Amino acid sequence: MTEHTIQAEKVIGWHPEDLVSQLPPLDWQSLPLADSPAWQEYRQHYRLHFLQLESVTHYAGKIALCGYDIAVQLWRQPNAKGTALLMHGYYDHAGIYGSLIEFCLQQGLDVVIYDLPGHGLSSGDRASISSFQDYDDIFSQVLQQLQSHLDGDLYLFGQSTGGAVCINYLLKRQLTPAQSPFAAITLFAPLIRPKGWNKAKILHSVLSFALKRIKRTFNQNSADADFLRFIAEHDPLQPRYLSVRWVGALRQWIPFIESQIKNDININIIQGDADNTVDWCHNLSILSQKFPNRQVFMLPGGQHHLVNESLENRSVIYQQIAKWLNLG
Repeated sequence: MTEHTIQAEKVIGWHPEDLVSQLPPLDWQSLPLADSPAWQEYRQHYRLHFLQLESVTHYAGKIALCGYDIAVQLWRQPNAKGTALLMHGYYDHAGIYGSLIEFCLQQGLDVVIYDLPGHGLSSGDRASISSFQDYDDIFSQVLQQLQSHLDGDLYLFGQSTGGAVCINYLLKRQLTPAQSPFAAITLFAPLIRPKGWNKAKILHSVLSFALKRIKRTFNQNSADADFLRFIAEHDPLQPRYLSVRWVGALRQWIPFIESQIKNDININIIQGDADNTVDWCHNLSILSQKFPNRQVFMLPGGQHHLVNESLENRSVIYQQIAKWLNLG
């Protein structure tokens, strides 16, 4: 973690409980429109209007999976070329992924994104999980529903912990390229180990007997100062604590994933060389072993939260991804 941190102040503005209380079950045959006043406030607060894309329709609902109510959002447009499934990172939620949602829509893709358990509008202890395989169970079931109800190719995107969920799905099942359900897979600063992991393990061993959570500090993980200020001061869906249980789940997951055999599926990786959140040198080494057919794009000066990097850096990132996808 960097020495410079942003201290969280009192969150103001939009109130998420109004939206969670009215989130309907997701019916794939008759998708529920996200058109209530609470959803309008949500889109306003997180700047999810996409005014240049007038034909896009926003839907939302919840799915009961693995003991959680998982909040799912969809953006659909006429004559879509496929569907993008977006996986957010730890502490994150769908609302702060507007830039990636808009990019995918501009590429002609519909978009599906769900909040991980304990995140955003989904139920569960905040930012906590007992096992990363719980993430996998939910991911695989959402994927099955997408394959059953939506047509066209699927394009997978994962940021940090969301990338870890994608990696787990692929390596655990040892899918061949022919078996992969995805036309393309793009990972942003994917998590294998966080930076300073050896010290973190020692700290976890000491604290896990006495504490359930540790107060969070908001680290500088992007060159976009407005984004950093927003999540620290104005985002009511940001967890205020690090879950000790989540660290324990990560501690179990790392040796599991690092022991998996290689996979020939093609994956695209975007990584910033100024990332102080994950141990990116180690992670890229592991990923090069596990995915020999990977493509890596290094972003000079890029920090960790690549989906919310500076406008200049995001422009470079999305130009590269557009080349990889080649959707025309």
